[in-house]
Amino acid sequence: MSPVGVKVRDIAAKALSEDTDSDGDRLALLLPRAVRFYLDERTDGRSGWRYPSFLAAEDGNGDGAAADGHEVSLDEDLWRELQVEAETQRVAPEDLLQHAAFYYGAARDEGRLTERIAEELRREETGSAEPAG
Repeated sequence: MSPVGVKVRDIAAKALSEDTDSDGDRLALLLPRAVRFYLDERTDGRSGWRYPSFLAAEDGNGDGAAADGHEVSLDEDLWRELQVEAETQRVAPEDLLQHAAFYYGAARDEGRLTERIAEELRREETGSAEPAG
């Protein structure tokens, strides 16, 4: 599988990395995590998970193009999975990518990432492959 180049807007990069000066290495590490986390939360029914309809209506053009930003590589399979979800939500995949970065940053700030790590450790200890809950 070859990596796919994607662009993370400056504001999404800042939300993702908790830093005003996001470097490419940190974004390359965090963006795939953010996309996986976002897609894994698909069935939780959390408020704020879907791409906000007011942004979709505001964007209008639906091309998802980012003038500013950071070029980052994503695994091709992960990008395809995000594209499928974007199609389901009827938004540009590039826009959903930005949303996933914001979603991950918000989850981190709420402490949900810590909860997820603790849950995964508990599953490893008990040998359970299924998420608790």
